[in-house]
Amino acid sequence: MKFFAPWCRACKGLEPKFRQISLNPTNADVVFASFNVQNNKEFVKSLGILALPNIHFYANGETVDNFPCGPSKVPMFRKKLDSFVSSRIDPSSGLVISPPSSSAEAPSEAVPCRTRNETVFPPSLAATTRNISYFRDMPEADFDLLLSNFVLSSYDPGSTIMLQGNSSRKFYVVASGEVEVLARTGYEDPLVTPSSYMGAVVNRLDVGNFFGERSLITGEPRAASIVAVDSENGDTTRCFVINQEDIPSSCVLSGSSRGLTSSVRSALISEMDVKYGGLTYLDGVAEDAAGASQTRGSVNNPLPLDSADATGELPAAAAAAAVAPAALPIITNTTSIIPLLVKFKLVRQTARCFEHVMRTSPRFGDDGEIYRRSLFVSQLTASQRSEIEDVFEVLDRSGDGEGDGTISILDLKRFMESIGEDKGDDELGEMINKANPLVDGNTSLNFSEFLGMMAEAEFYYLFLDTFQALDKYNSGFIRAGDLKKVLENLGGVVMGSDEKTSIVKVEDEDLLINYETFSRALVGA
Repeated sequence: MKFFAPWCRACKGLEPKFRQISLNPTNADVVFASFNVQNNKEFVKSLGILALPNIHFYANGETVDNFPCGPSKVPMFRKKLDSFVSSRIDPSSGLVISPPSSSAEAPSEAVPCRTRNETVFPPSLAATTRNISYFRDMPEADFDLLLSNFVLSSYDPGSTIMLQGNSSRKFYVVASGEVEVLARTGYEDPLVTPSSYMGAVVNRLDVGNFFGERSLITGEPRAASIVAVDSENGDTTRCFVINQEDIPSSCVLSGSSRGLTSSVRSALISEMDVKYGGLTYLDGVAEDAAGASQTRGSVNNPLPLDSADATGELPAAAAAAAVAPAALPIITNTTSIIPLLVKFKLVRQTARCFEHVMRTSPRFGDDGEIYRRSLFVSQLTASQRSEIEDVFEVLDRSGDGEGDGTISILDLKRFMESIGEDKGDDELGEMINKANPLVDGNTSLNFSEFLGMMAEAEFYYLFLDTFQALDKYNSGFIRAGDLKKVLENLGGVVMGSDEKTSIVKVEDEDLLINYETFSRALVGA
């Protein structure tokens, strides 16, 4: 299944190649279809689609593979399709091969098919490794010791090297072959998603690339799964692997990352969240795809043409309204209304904050989770902090009218009822529990915990609302080029100072990006 948007230039560039593949006689046993994402925002989100165009493989009623595919990635698409068909169709009889009984089992990390403890880094790969930012400033003696502690492990195609959610203290450098990075988005429907599904392909790493650094720096579980795949040149997937305890202390990957400045650490985490959550896969996804005119009102634009565009004049009704606008009520006493509206805005903002919290899965008691919240708090302005203090006081007094310095389930229940949202005690308890990542089982929130929750939501909705303003089709996707431009304008810790540290690396800026998932990655949620 190909997922596309009518206004997406990369989708238009893929279309003739997709059709050519579908007409190939060798694919006669495959059903090809296309799905227009327009007006299907929530359904597309539930499928875990991170970018358009996107290809899904289905077999026996289950999702087998899910990956972005611009025009330049068609060779990879062909190879994946050939492997997909050969593993499910008997070439001699043309009959469907019954899937093994273990296909629905949850995946597990594979043991390397071969390991060599005494290894010598090829000079070219050693030079590439030396240029990795984590090793660049190490003393020469420490770097030589680092190389001597690596072991070389080989993996069969399809082997799961790293599993999302698992704890691990290993760092990998790809020596040959390729691996794919897969991540579950959190939107998958548990009723139809098999336990064996590891998520969408969000990145593909070849020789000289590395992975595993995020857990070593943050102490958090793996943010994505890594799977060995057939490379385009047929090389076996081999990785140099090192345990964290064997990394010299002069390197941040040894566990000394707590000594990093907050801005540097935040920039590293932002870059890694996107690497394992979505956008660096798009680096080189497509050459510039030929696209037709996107002028509003053309056959390539799905939005209707306003009559004023065609005639250059306003319609009669609109012209009359312009000449004789409706009378507006005159408000003379604004001193009481404006503060009320400001408070209402803060109340709605708090409700959105709890909505965001319910969509997260905090890692309770994790130092990295707590540190991330503290970074957001440090970025708040004095006025923002003052507003949050006012909201906390409102919630604190919602239950019995007397504040005790904490928000209880009763306080939250009365607050939600005041804005027209009726929530059960179980749901309210889950809100409070998720809002504080310190301990699993929280029954109330103090101001410090509430401040961290509000700060994270503040920046999440800042990104989301900024990107949403560019989504003129309300599809949930925006051009990679527009997203990159916004982040460059925002500056700060979000973007690096040059192309090497940029977290959005795309050649085809016409690819469409799921900006809600990307916003969650930016705040680590």
